Parts: sequence; structure tokens; C-alpha cells
Amino acid sequence: MFKRIAVVFVVFVLLAFVSCAKAPEQEIQNANSAIEAARTAESEEYAPDAFQVAMDTLNAANAAKTEADGKFALLRSYGKAKELFVRAEGLANEAATTAQTEKERVKAEVTELITQAQTVLDSANAALKKAPRGKGSKADIELIKNELAAAQAGFDEGQADFNTGKYKTAKAKIEAAMQKAQAVTEEIAQAAAKKTGK
Repeated sequence: MFKRIAVVFVVFVLLAFVSCAKAPEQEIQNANSAIEAARTAESEEYAPDAFQVAMDTLNAANAAKTEADGKFALLRSYGKAKELFVRAEGLANEAATTAQTEKERVKAEVTELITQAQTVLDSANAALKKAPRGKGSKADIELIKNELAAAQAGFDEGQADFNTGKYKTAKAKIEAAMQKAQAVTEEIAQAAAKKTGK
């Protein structure tokens, strides 16, 4: 009787070891899918810190799995790796959600910026039409026209990026275009002041 109980106990222990020794394939797949979904949601750009934490956790999970793979079958346990893969999946999902929220915020900011930049460009064009013309100012006017054309081109590129969902790139280009247009307006105002002062 005792022998029979001992054998059943040993079989139960061996089964427990074997069940722990099974790689967490479903958790691995879920974690990798979540990381890919986070990439698709542009987490690397809009939630870089959150995405990096998810990636670090996934790398730690892979390292734990590799370590378990290298152990003798009866001593092998994927418990730690499984836990890390589940955590990596959760972190990747959080990164994707954070990225979507941040992307919407940047989109709203750039939408407002486009309106402001268009106003500044219109003002610069209006100022250019009224710019003082006279002896020796033709070259200056041409230079200002070229600067304004460059500002308009930058603005147009920024709008094109915005229309394709590249909001951060669009923001940088539109801000630069706005600064150029403001500089042109100031330049024209200074030229007008000089002309009036003479």
C-alpha cells in the first residue's frame, strides 16, 4: 500500500515538473502580437518611454525562456518567463493606448498651428505687396520674395505630412515656415521704417 502511494506521489511530482517544463507558447504569441500592435500605433514615436519598457520586459521574458530552455527537462520551469510575457503584453497594450491619445493631442495642436501659420503667411504676403520699392530695393524685394516662397513651400510640405498622419513631422515644418514668414514680415516693417525715416 505504501509503495503504491509512493509511486502515485512520484508520478504526480513528475507530471507537475513536466507541466512546468512546457514553454508558454500562447503567452509568447500574445506578447509579440501586442508589441507589433504597439508599433503599428506608432508607440515608438508617440509613447517612446512606455514602448521601451514593454520592449525591455519582452527581452527579459525571452532571456528567461532561453535560460529555461537550457536546463535539464525535469528541472526546467517557464514560470518566470510566462509571467514576463504576460507583463510585456500588458505594457505593450498600454503603450499603444498612450500613443493613440498622444497622437490625437498632437493632431489637434497641429490643426490649430496650421490656422495660425496660414494667417502669418497671409500677413507676410500682404506686407510684401506694400513693401517700399525704390532705388536699390529691387534686390532686397527679390530676396524677401524667395524667403517667403521657401516659407510657403515648407508650410505646404507640413500640410502634406499632416494629411498623411505624420503629425510630429508636420508640426516641425509648419513651425519653421511660420518663423520664416514672421521674420519676413519684420524685415519688411524694418525696411518701411527706414524709408519713412529718410
